[in-house]
Amino acid sequence: MLPKVHHILFVCTGNTCRSQMAHAMAKQWVKQHKLDIELESCGMSANAGEPTTKEALLVLSKAQINWQGTSRQLTIDDLEWADIVWAMTQEHLDAAIELGADLLKASAPIYQLLAYQAELVDPLNCGLVRYQQLYDELDVLIPKRLAAI
Repeated sequence: MLPKVHHILFVCTGNTCRSQMAHAMAKQWVKQHKLDIELESCGMSANAGEPTTKEALLVLSKAQINWQGTSRQLTIDDLEWADIVWAMTQEHLDAAIELGADLLKASAPIYQLLAYQAELVDPLNCGLVRYQQLYDELDVLIPKRLAAI
């Protein structure tokens, strides 16, 4: 029997900062640990095709993570694909659960806040220091979450 491939979806607002950074960092961690996990990210209010913010790219680059991402709007197809949805805030989590309300129980993902009981604050327009703080938070959360799968 083949091992299960896990599908993880990161969700935030515009899919240009938090979920893109989490996606990029998780992708690197999965590759380093040779795990069979597929990753995607999207946003509740994303404008499709928007680039990852330059601040996020700068912080990722400083950590030697090469990333080229563009934003996508969350769809029911994303929720059908995902085994796990990790949202940045309770608002994102609630919206994803509502969007996926009609999924059959067997095909519905597990919905969770990425930071357990806490929310990850949007760094957009808050300066490079806030992006670095987000990176530092994700650098602790991502390995813990992925290692538990």
